[in-house]
Amino acid sequence: MKPQRSQSGRGKRLASEAVLLRDIREIVRKARSKAFLAVNFAMVEAHWRIGKRIVEEEQKGRARAGYGEQLIRVLSRELAAEFGRGFSESNVWNFRQFYLTYPSARILYALRRELGWTHHRLIMRVENREAREYYIREVADQHWSTRELERNIHSLYYERLLVSRRKRPGAAREPASAEPVLPSDHLKDPYVLEFLGLPMPPGFSEAEFEAAIVDNLQRFLLELGKGFSFVGRQHRITTETK
Repeated sequence: MKPQRSQSGRGKRLASEAVLLRDIREIVRKARSKAFLAVNFAMVEAHWRIGKRIVEEEQKGRARAGYGEQLIRVLSRELAAEFGRGFSESNVWNFRQFYLTYPSARILYALRRELGWTHHRLIMRVENREAREYYIREVADQHWSTRELERNIHSLYYERLLVSRRKRPGAAREPASAEPVLPSDHLKDPYVLEFLGLPMPPGFSEAEFEAAIVDNLQRFLLELGKGFSFVGRQHRITTETK
């Protein structure tokens, strides 16, 4: 019986160690995540402050024609030589635009910290303030990559979402901020299938959409070559019951 007690005690110890290891891993992950968010926002804040100083300096020399362009060129050359390619002329212009988009420190510190600089660089080009706020919220909540964000901005995701809401009965009487986001908002009108090559605006039947989707799937599967097969566009599957 002694070996059984020893084996049982060893099992409990291993289980306890596994729980301890799991907890420590979670602590490390959370600490790394917090550190990343802190560093990320520190860089975003630095870019905003750079933009603020540039605008302040421009205002001092606003009587001189072309002073802004000259200033950006000088700053980019000197900063890039010292800190690297993150200070190209286009990026320094972006710092300036970032400050002009959010000219108040209160607005800056209210921004979601999950967003990286590339997210902000894309969003600040959106002219509609409400659309910018929507994209900031969605990036943080839905963990959109910069590629997803860029695609949604270019496909006018926010505008199409508003259109889909207006189609609901009584929607015109409701303020936009009071309308809840429904699952249908993300599954119907806002959905984009630009890879199908169909002209816009759409006026297609469900069968035409199905045919276009299957055409793309068929070409993709055939490109995979050996080991893959395209059985058919409509294939019957029989089970024991039907």
